[in-house]
Amino acid sequence: MVRLDGEIADLLRRIVREVRAVHSDHADVYDDSPARLSLLSQLAKGADQMASRIGLGMGFRLRTVLPLSPRAYRSDFDGANAVEFAALLKQSEHVWRPFSGKGSRDRAYALAGEATVAQSDILLAVWDGKAARGVGGTGDVVEHAVRRGVPVLHLDASGHGVVTALWSALDGLSPEKLDHRNAPSRPLTGPLLRQIIRALLAPPTDPEEAAGLKTFLGDHSRRLSVRPEYPFLLALTRVQPLRRRNFVAPDYLRAAEANWRGFYDQPLVGTAETRASLAGLQAAFAWADGLADHFAQSYRSAGVFNYAASALAVMMALIGLLAPRAGTFLQAGELLAVLLLIGNTNLGNSRGWHRRWLDYRFLAEQLRPMRSLALLGAATPERYAHIRVEPAERWTDWYAAAIWRGIGPPPTIPDAKALKTLIDHLTREEVDDQVAYNRRNAERMHRLDHRLHLTGTALFYVTTGLSVTALIAAAIHTKIPHLEVRLMTFVSATLPTIAAAVFGIRGQGDFAAAGGRSAETAVWLDRVAAQLREHPGDLTLASRGLEDATQVMLADLGDWRVSYRHRKLVIPG
Repeated sequence: MVRLDGEIADLLRRIVREVRAVHSDHADVYDDSPARLSLLSQLAKGADQMASRIGLGMGFRLRTVLPLSPRAYRSDFDGANAVEFAALLKQSEHVWRPFSGKGSRDRAYALAGEATVAQSDILLAVWDGKAARGVGGTGDVVEHAVRRGVPVLHLDASGHGVVTALWSALDGLSPEKLDHRNAPSRPLTGPLLRQIIRALLAPPTDPEEAAGLKTFLGDHSRRLSVRPEYPFLLALTRVQPLRRRNFVAPDYLRAAEANWRGFYDQPLVGTAETRASLAGLQAAFAWADGLADHFAQSYRSAGVFNYAASALAVMMALIGLLAPRAGTFLQAGELLAVLLLIGNTNLGNSRGWHRRWLDYRFLAEQLRPMRSLALLGAATPERYAHIRVEPAERWTDWYAAAIWRGIGPPPTIPDAKALKTLIDHLTREEVDDQVAYNRRNAERMHRLDHRLHLTGTALFYVTTGLSVTALIAAAIHTKIPHLEVRLMTFVSATLPTIAAAVFGIRGQGDFAAAGGRSAETAVWLDRVAAQLREHPGDLTLASRGLEDATQVMLADLGDWRVSYRHRKLVIPG
């Protein structure tokens, strides 16, 4: 045991050293306060209690997950182990117990193991390598961590042998079908531990992603919008009326507070402790959501402006047919329209409206479901975040993981009724709310696409009618006054120009595809909601269900992001 004591102390010291190195190397994105780690333990006799005692001595915060009530769990210990358990429990900053139902001791231990993995970045397993002697034993917890993509640092329970790392990312594999026998395994050398810690904590190394993170961290609130073109388009097509927020955005934090008010309207969720636990998440979401709305309107309005300005430039050239004396004025107007179009395109691209909209919206929707996942204690927002042993590819993934890591511990669910009520509340506030939003968005995008299509098509039909009329008049040798000829020429050239601009806006916005994705997402989320309601008293199934809902939403966002990735502002051809 003395040897094992030293092995655990050495490994914890190495982890602390590497974490502090990442903090120091990336001081520009981390808080100035010293990095402090938390050790999550079930306080079982032996290695659990040993590691907890050593961690406290090194300055770790101790958080405890108990499979049973403290009184019932203490019956598992005797003598010195019972004394040690009581002492460590008093030093724990937080004690959490997942509700598993009456008479299901094995289930309680299994849930405690699942929660330990869900709330950990790394699993430190002091293990003999054998199958668990009971449900929720060390072997089961290791298998669960492997399948969930959590790196496992394995110390042989005898205190002999080399510390090994088991992690699917070591070979770039998806973890869901792995176990401890076929999971990639390596001796835990200094460089490998450094690589693992940096993969978990370091921001992206890609220059473009690093620049995106720097821009986000340095961004500021934008209350006024001087780009109302897209809202005007929605109002003109009778899809959505103009709103005050199209011109003056509400305070980001207050808007999020109002948006989350219904979420907190539940006994377990609305406690002061839970609100404090989620305060950082709410603030981060408010910031990302508010900025995403701003840049979405800026980018979309700039796209509408480009096509409108392009059509206007052509129309000014054609007006010269009707008013030749105003030629100089019209040429100046045409030049101004072209210059504004070019300047608008360069401004939007140089300020990254397109990229910032995509990144900030994706980040906001990564953050939103965390509030529900965090309350269950046995769920995580991204199951397989690390496919390779290197920092996250996207800065939004790194930032979301950092916010998740900063969320406080979940509330203890006291009984079956409280669990059922909580799951029903989270289903309604998180999943049903997104079903309703996606249905509204699908209908809105369908209407906008359909009305733009009808408008553009009607303009081409009118142009065709005018052309046919002119041809018939020429065929029957009808003499048309010169002014009317010029007017007909102007109209027959102007209408297709406007129609082309309408179809350009339609193509740039890709509204039909956006509506289709929203409709499909609503169907999938509705199925998840039904599944959640079928098992209202099962914490594990609820955790998996909310994770599935999160994956559905993020898959939709991923498709949207890919679809719009190359739709930067362009000068219409």
